[in-house]
Amino acid sequence: MTTQPEVGVPDFVLLDNLTTDKFIENLHVRFQHNKIYTYIGEVLVSVNPYKTLDIYGAQHMAQYRGREMFEVPPHVYSVADACQRVLRQQGRDTCVLISGESGSGKTEASKFIMKYIAANTTQVHRDYIDRVKNVLIQSNSILETFGNAKTNRNDNSSRFGKYMDINFDYKGDPVGGHISNYLLEKSRVVSLQPGERNFHAFYQLLSTNNTHTKKFGLNSSAVYKILGSERTTAQDSKLYSLTNSAFNALGFAPSVVDDIWSIVAGVILLGELTFSEGPDGQVSIGGPLRQCVTALGVTEDNLRRAMSGRVLAAGGELVSKEHSLIDANYTRLALAKAAYDRLFTWIVQQINKKIEVPQGAWGGSLIGVLDIYGFEIFETNSFEQFCINYCNEKLQQLFIELVLKQEQEEYAREGIQWTPVKYFNNRIICELVEAPHQGIIAIMDEACLNPTKISDQQLLEAMDKRLNGHKHYTSRQLAPTDKKLKHGVDFRITHYAGDVTYAITGFMDKNKDSLWQDLKRLLHFSTVASLKDMWPEGGTNIQKTSKRPPSAATLFRNSMTALVQGLQSKEPFYVRCIKPNALQAPNTWDEQLVRHQVAYLGLVENVRVRRAGFASRQRYDRFLKRYKMLSQYTWPNFRGASDKDAVMVLLRDLQVTDVQFGHTKLFIRSAKTIHGLEAARAELIPSIVVLLQKLWRGTVARMRYKKMKAALTIYNSWKRYRFRRYIASLQSELNRGRGVIKSWPIAPRGVAVPLLQAAYRRWRAYLVLKPIPRDQWLQLKLKISAASVLKSRRGQWGAGRQWKGDYLAVQTYNDKASVYRSALASLQKSQNIGKPLFSCRVHKFNRYNKLAERCLLITSSAIWKLDANSFKLLKKPTPIAEVGAIRVMSSDVQLVVISVPSAKNDLVVGLVSPPPDPSNAHPDLVGELVGVLSNRYHMLTGSDLPVEVESGATTRCTLGGKHRALQLPSPSSTPTATPAATPFTHAHNVITYHPASARA
Repeated sequence: MTTQPEVGVPDFVLLDNLTTDKFIENLHVRFQHNKIYTYIGEVLVSVNPYKTLDIYGAQHMAQYRGREMFEVPPHVYSVADACQRVLRQQGRDTCVLISGESGSGKTEASKFIMKYIAANTTQVHRDYIDRVKNVLIQSNSILETFGNAKTNRNDNSSRFGKYMDINFDYKGDPVGGHISNYLLEKSRVVSLQPGERNFHAFYQLLSTNNTHTKKFGLNSSAVYKILGSERTTAQDSKLYSLTNSAFNALGFAPSVVDDIWSIVAGVILLGELTFSEGPDGQVSIGGPLRQCVTALGVTEDNLRRAMSGRVLAAGGELVSKEHSLIDANYTRLALAKAAYDRLFTWIVQQINKKIEVPQGAWGGSLIGVLDIYGFEIFETNSFEQFCINYCNEKLQQLFIELVLKQEQEEYAREGIQWTPVKYFNNRIICELVEAPHQGIIAIMDEACLNPTKISDQQLLEAMDKRLNGHKHYTSRQLAPTDKKLKHGVDFRITHYAGDVTYAITGFMDKNKDSLWQDLKRLLHFSTVASLKDMWPEGGTNIQKTSKRPPSAATLFRNSMTALVQGLQSKEPFYVRCIKPNALQAPNTWDEQLVRHQVAYLGLVENVRVRRAGFASRQRYDRFLKRYKMLSQYTWPNFRGASDKDAVMVLLRDLQVTDVQFGHTKLFIRSAKTIHGLEAARAELIPSIVVLLQKLWRGTVARMRYKKMKAALTIYNSWKRYRFRRYIASLQSELNRGRGVIKSWPIAPRGVAVPLLQAAYRRWRAYLVLKPIPRDQWLQLKLKISAASVLKSRRGQWGAGRQWKGDYLAVQTYNDKASVYRSALASLQKSQNIGKPLFSCRVHKFNRYNKLAERCLLITSSAIWKLDANSFKLLKKPTPIAEVGAIRVMSSDVQLVVISVPSAKNDLVVGLVSPPPDPSNAHPDLVGELVGVLSNRYHMLTGSDLPVEVESGATTRCTLGGKHRALQLPSPSSTPTATPAATPFTHAHNVITYHPASARA
C-alpha cells in the first residue's frame, strides 16, 4: 500500500521551539488531515476523530508488522507491534496503558490493539490459535453490552474498569488470557443523570420482539423507570444479535444465555414494582410482580417477605423487622443493583473460564491491556466518580513515576549529565485519598465501622475536620465565601486534571455496599440455575456470624494498588487519548478543552524529558549478553576486567557515539541506534544458530553413535553366546546320532542355518568320500547323477563297473582307437570341441527310416555325431542345453532317445556295449550316458534334465517333425522274423528296436 505524505510533525520530539501552543498547533494540523496519531518517542498520542477512518484494514496491519516505530507513520498498530516484538524477542512481559478522559477513544484503541495482536500470529496450530483469538475479540462485545453505557460525554462509555492479560506461548502466539474488572457503576441501574442511558444490555433486550420479552410481558414502546427517558433504537437490535453471536462463539450454553437475559428482564421488572402501606401498617407490593418473580425464578411469597421486612440475628436469636415504604423501596433498588452487579462479575468469570490457559500450556510471556474509565467531571459527581477519578490519579502517578520521576532520578543516580525537567507530581493527591488514618477512604471506613448510624453530612464534617489545611481539598465549611459549594453537601478535590466537586450524598451507603442476608437467600434459592450459582453465600445459616466485609472504597483501593504493582513489573507502552470536543462531533476542535487535557496529562513535559533523555538504558551485563556477537573483541567471551569495559570496547568497535556510560548501566540516546544494533544482531543470529545447531547435532550424533556402538557390542556378545549354545546343541545331537543329525534343533534368530546345514552336508560327504580314491570322485559324481534318476527304475545301469567315459579311445572296444585319437586331436584343434566326457559306437535311426552306424561323442557343452570309420564330424553338434529329455527303457536294452524340441528331430540310437569282462557279463552304457548328460545339463542350466524311464515295451520319438512309436520286439515273435544284423526295423510308422541279445 502507498504511504500517504505526512502532515505536520509525526513525532513531537522533533518539534522545533517546543511550547504548549506549538504542541497543540501540530496536533490540530494533523487532526484536520485525519492524522489522529502522533508519537512522543514511544508514547502514542491519539485524538478521537468521532468518525470512521479507513486505516485499520488488513493491508494496514501488514504495513506495521515487524517494523520499527520510527520506520512507519504513527498508528496504534505500531504500539501493538512494538509491544509484541519486545515479548517475542526479549521474553519480557509488556503492557499497554491507555489513558484519557471519558469519550477520548480508550475503548476503541484497546479493541484495535486486541485485533492486531490476535491477527499477528504464526501459521502453526491455526485452529487452536484462531479459537483463542476469536474468544479474546468476542469477549469485548459481551463486556461492552453489559458494562458500557451512553453518558453525556461518550456514547459508549466504559462504566467499569477492565484489565486483560493475554498469555502467549514461546512462539508469541496467544494461548489464553484473563480479564480483571473493577468497580462497575451499579448505581446507574437505578439512577440516571439527565440525557444519559442505562447499560446497553437493557435496551438490546427490549429492541426486538424476542422470546424473553414475550415471556415476561416486556414491550419496546413501553416506558420503564430504570431506562429513564431514552428508548431503544435499530442499532440496539443489531447489537443484540451480535451479543448473542458472541455468547455462542464463546461456548455459552443456550440455557445459560437464557438465564442471563432473564436476569436482565428481572432487573427491569424490579424497577417497576410499587409499594403501598395498608391500614395495619403492612407493606403490599404492586406492579408486574408475577412477571418479575418468573424472571428471577423466585416465589411471590419469598419476594414479598424480602421486600416487606428482614430477619436479623442478634445474640443467637432471630429478630424480625418490618419495612417502611422507604425501606421497601431501598430494598428493591438494592436488590436490582446487586443482581446486575453480580451478573456482570459472573459473566466476566465465565469468560475467563473460556479463555483460561490450558494446564501446562503456558510457557511464555504476557501482554496486559488496560482499558479503564477516564477522568470524569459531571454536574453531580458521586461516589462512583470519586473512585473513577482516584483510579486516574493512580495511573497518572504511575506514568509520572515511570516516565518522569524515576527516569530523572536514575540519571542522577548513574552520574549522567542531565538538565532536570520540572513537572507536577500528583502523589499528594493520591495520598489525600488513600493515606492510612488521614485519607478520605480511611475516614469513610471509620465512619462505616461506627456502631451508631453516621449520616453523609456527619461524614463530610469528619472529613472537613481531618483534612482542614490540605491545599487540594476544600468544602463550604472550610471556604465559606465559595458560593459554588453547597453547605453540608459538596466538597472539592483539586485533581491533576482539574477541580471536581463531589456531592457527599450516598457516600456512606455506597461505601458500605451491604446487602441483607434475606436478599442473598432469596436469590440463592432461585430456580434460575445461573442466578443461584451467582449467590453461594445465600446458603449460609442466618445465625452464623461473619466478619464485616471490607468497604467498597477499600476494596477498590486494594485492587488499584495490586493493578499498579502488576503494571510496574511489565515493560509499559502508553497510548494517551485526547478528546477534541465535548460534542462528540467530527471535524470539531475545542482548543481550550484540548489545552486542558494536554496540560493535565503532562504531554509537553513528556516531550521535554524524551528530548533531553535517553531512548534506552540497560545493565552492562544484559547489553553485553545481547550484542556481544557484533564484535570480534567480545565474541564469544570478553577477557577483560568488567562488563562495562567490554561494552566500551564493543561500542568503540561499532563506532557508536551517542551513548553515555553510567555506573551500572549504558544509556543510549537515539532509538535509531538501538534499531541498528537489533538489525545487526538479527543478521548474525541465523549463522550463530546454524553454528550452535551444528555443534549440538554433532554432539547428539556422537552420543547416539556411542550408544549404538555399545548396543552393537552387547548384541554381538549375546549373539555369539546364543550361537555357541546352538553349536553345543548340534554337538549333542551329533553325539546322540553317532555323527548324524536326525532333526535340527530350532535355531535362534540371526543364525545362518542353511550355511550350517551346507557345511554339515559337506562334512558328511567328506566322510563318505574319504575311503574312495580322489581320481574316482568324478566317476562317483556321474554315478550319483545317474542314480538320482535311474535307481529303482532301471535294473541295470552300470553302477557296479568302472566307467571309462571315452570308450572309443579304448583299444579293446574300438580297434581303430588310434585313428579316433588322431581325429579327436584334429577336431580339438580345429573345432575346439573340448575334452571328451563320453563316447561309444551307436546304431542311429534317422527320419528317413534308414539305419546307420555312427559314433556318439559327448563333450562339456555338446553332443557330436562322428563317422564310424573315419571319425570325422557329421553335421552340426547338438548343444546339451537344448536337450529336452532323455528316454530309456526300464529293461537292460541299450536304446536311448535324446529329445531335441528345437530341432523337432530326436536322436534315436542304440548303444553298442563294450565286450563282456569277468566282472560284468553284460556291460551297460545307458546309465553312464544318462549320468554324463544329467550332470552337464545341470551345470549348464542350473536345472535337472528330465529323464523318462519307460517300464513297458514302447516309447515315443519325433523324427522329421512327426511323432513315431518306438517299441521292443514282443517275446512271442519268432527270431527268424527279423534279420539278425538289423537293430532297427520299421513298419506302418512304428519303429522296432532289436537289442543285441535278440540279434545274436
